[in-house]
Amino acid sequence: MKMDLFQHDTTRRVTLCGTNIYPFPEYHVDRIMEEHDLMYIHEGAWQIAQDGVIYDLKAGDVILLRAGSHHWGTAPCSVGSRNMFLHFEKKPGDRLGAEVSPAEALSYAKGNFFCVPTLVSGTAGGDISDCFRRIVQVFWGHEDDKDRRLTMLLNSLLNDLASAARSRIPASEDWILALLHIFSSQPRRFLSLSEAAEIAGMSERTFSNRFRKMMGVSFHRYQMDKKMEKAYEMLRTGQYSVKQVALEHGFSDPYYFSRVFSEHFGTAPGEIRRGEPSENVNRPRMK
Repeated sequence: MKMDLFQHDTTRRVTLCGTNIYPFPEYHVDRIMEEHDLMYIHEGAWQIAQDGVIYDLKAGDVILLRAGSHHWGTAPCSVGSRNMFLHFEKKPGDRLGAEVSPAEALSYAKGNFFCVPTLVSGTAGGDISDCFRRIVQVFWGHEDDKDRRLTMLLNSLLNDLASAARSRIPASEDWILALLHIFSSQPRRFLSLSEAAEIAGMSERTFSNRFRKMMGVSFHRYQMDKKMEKAYEMLRTGQYSVKQVALEHGFSDPYYFSRVFSEHFGTAPGEIRRGEPSENVNRPRMK
């Protein structure tokens, strides 16, 4: 599922917020914003597309229209629709539109990220609507510590939305978190199927089946995909050689690493390293 990751320790400025009431049907504006836009549907119904995916929104839903993404209304809202919205700054550490499993979302939550689904459907209860209301009140108020309070309220809201993702993995599946932690904290390590099954406390066959069911791909494919993804981000900085990146991700042979990388992304690691690092660089889609 699509997720957006926001670091906990980042001060974020709320740039605009408010409440909209629509006595007549209207389309959501067609635009690409430099800021993130969170919208809570208080009453009525909307249909909004983001990067080609259409979302049917109803009362109680929250949608995150991320900075840099194209979003627009594909159908007018229903008569009498009402929503609350807030725009907040995009930061360099944001990871936007990432494909994240429920288990990964839980792993990120234990780290330093709010992992927010694009759509929180039907679970946005009183706490979330109240948080939207408080943000609007503080933003348009005249308090001396307005910026600090807005940052605290925004972080609280992001945490509430992230909890929707955390709730999608049963507590009985905590074994997956141990594996995700190894992938994150020990990038040089390659786990064999037998090692992973032992960590999970299962037979190899049972582990393979349960891992594929939970993550959508085989254990070997998932491990390799994550190494390639992290290697891509490291190369994109332009600060490390291909050999350094290969060694950091467990490849003693940089030529073999280059071949695997090229197969995954359709481009050589050296080309990524020589590119101009930018927040606007589009990472090639993993095969």
